[in-house]
Formats: sequence, structure tokens, C-alpha cells
Amino acid sequence: MTSGDADSPSRHPLVVALRALLRVTHGNLGRATRGAVRDAAISAHQAALQGSMGVHDVAAEQRDELQHKLQVCGSGEHSESVRLVWDTLILAREAPRDEGLDLDEMEELVLAHLLAFPEILAQSLVVNLFQQVHLGQSFLHEEERTIDVNAVLRELQPRLEKHKATSLRIAEQCCAHLQTRSETLADKLLRRMDLDGDGFVGESEFFTAAVHALALEVENLAVSVGVKQLLNESSFADDFHEDCSLKIDMTESAELLRRGHGKHLGAKF
Repeated sequence: MTSGDADSPSRHPLVVALRALLRVTHGNLGRATRGAVRDAAISAHQAALQGSMGVHDVAAEQRDELQHKLQVCGSGEHSESVRLVWDTLILAREAPRDEGLDLDEMEELVLAHLLAFPEILAQSLVVNLFQQVHLGQSFLHEEERTIDVNAVLRELQPRLEKHKATSLRIAEQCCAHLQTRSETLADKLLRRMDLDGDGFVGESEFFTAAVHALALEVENLAVSVGVKQLLNESSFADDFHEDCSLKIDMTESAELLRRGHGKHLGAKF
């Protein structure tokens, strides 16, 4: 499955099936799931921190909270869309066979996913950038958090429209580049989804692991590359760093005022 196929790759049945899955996983329901993953990561860090400090009752409460959030992450709301992808892969076989998906079929899955993903990636690149900043700051002590992520995003929001074409171009370039690594990505995907270690991905394994495995081995890589390229775009980087600098300055000023040094600030203006 490449851009050189006789028919338009975007209309390939597997690409269509994956586009339907992506719309589910990245819609409102998908955002809730990704939010639960982010919250679970924060809860895990906090539980470990409290345990290392000897505050075992708080750590136990946070472990209970973590377990609840992991259960939310593991729920199977995407089963119909996953079924469509599985059936499409199986129906594409030239002859029926009992084995699960092999490496070649996993590579077809990767290529189709990368053809379907640019539209979703373009819509979420900026949000993913801020999610990474937010998650990184959540691991810092409160006094070390210098960027108000929500405030920066509000400042930048009116100017995001002009960056849409840039985001789409970057998303398409990232996914096209990753297609050249499809065999490597397919091997990683197979090893992550092959839960029983027999070298194939059976139906039950596919239903259990497909959504999270694709997110970890394909989508996360595309997001990581895309965010870096977005920050290398001078027009977007200028807007981003300008708003971040503004919020850092405001945070530092507020901290000085909190400590009773307002008179020094007042002397400057």
C-alpha cells in the first residue's frame, strides 16, 4: 500500500476502515480516553512520590485512583471500529488461513494507518504540543511551573487559524516519511500485539491491543516528529514563544508580589 498504487490510496478499504477508527479514537470519546491516560501517568508519579516520602496512606489512595483511571483507559468502546479493521485485513487475504496476522499484514496496517492519520494529526498537533508541556510541568513542584499552559493556549487561539495549512503540510510530510520505515514499525507493532508470542496476531489479541499499540508505536512517533517540525516553523514558533515568554514574565511578577517585593516592581514603571 503506497502512493504508487493504481487506485487512490486514500480510497483503499483498509485506509477507509482505519479512518473510521481514528475518528472514533480521536473524537470526544477518544479525547476522554487520552485524558485518562494522561491523568493515570500523573497519578502514578504522585503515588510513587508519596510512597518514597513515607506518606503511605496518601500513596495508597493515589494507587486506588490510578487503578480506576487505568480501568477507564482499558475499556472497549472502540470494538465496532476495530472489528471493521480486522475484517478488512482478513478479507484482503488471497486464500483463507488459520494463522493470525503476520509481519507483512502488520506492515499493510502501518501503511494504511499513516495514510489515514495526517488529517487527524494536523488537527491535533498544536494541542499535542501543549499537552506535552502540561504533562511535563505536572511532574514539577508548583513553584517550579513557569508556564500557564491554558493561558498560553488562550492567547494563541485567535492566531491558530493561520497555522492550519502549515499543520496539515507537516502532518503529511511526517506520515510520508514514516512510511519509509514501515517495516521497522510493523515489527515493533507485531511484537507489542503478539501477546502469546507465537509470531502472529490473533483476533482476540488484535481486539485487546490494536488501539493502544497503534497509538504507542505509530501515532506517538508521528506526533513527536510533527511537534518538533512545528516548532521549527518560524511563523508558529514566533507566536508560541512570544506567548510563553509573556506568561513566564507574568508568573515571575506575581511571585515577586506574593513575596512582598511589589515596591521594586513599581519603581520600574
